[in-house]
Amino acid sequence: MDLGPLPEQLKPVVAFHGHLCPGLLIGYRAAQAASQALDLGKSEDEELVTIAENNSCSVDAFQQMLSTTFGKGNLIWRDFGKQAFTVIDRQKNRAVRVSFIGDRLKHKGPDGNVDRQAFAKELLSAPQESLFKVEEVAVEPPPEAVIEKSITCARCGEPTQASRTVELDGKLMCRPCAAEVSA
Repeated sequence: MDLGPLPEQLKPVVAFHGHLCPGLLIGYRAAQAASQALDLGKSEDEELVTIAENNSCSVDAFQQMLSTTFGKGNLIWRDFGKQAFTVIDRQKNRAVRVSFIGDRLKHKGPDGNVDRQAFAKELLSAPQESLFKVEEVAVEPPPEAVIEKSITCARCGEPTQASRTVELDGKLMCRPCAAEVSA
């Protein structure tokens, strides 16, 4: 997809994701909206949390721009199928929910399918208020990540986080093994 010269802040997002697409642009603009609303930079540790209500390309923008990642435990996925994101700033005790409302900007090509190129251009140029509903919300931040000991699964022998084991017949097992034994 060629949209001409890209904004400097978008280039590392595209490099992180691997390609430029409308989904990534939704995330890019949503992360910008959240950052602006809360006056944010990147999360060095777990001071920011993103709750993503989808598992699409858009989430990668939050990982790259705000440094909210699964690995640090400050990216949470809720399988709601919505292009909506709640960003929590633990230090300021504030949160915003940014939800995409720009579907009406999708252009249809002569074949009736979405013209991804035209839609992407709209996503880059449209005013924020025509793309997103941004509202401050009261959200209890999730607990910070805890490093806990591992327990060896009695069935497969793989180390498993203690809180993620299941006891069956007096043996501690990982969830997949416990599900297989119970089936």
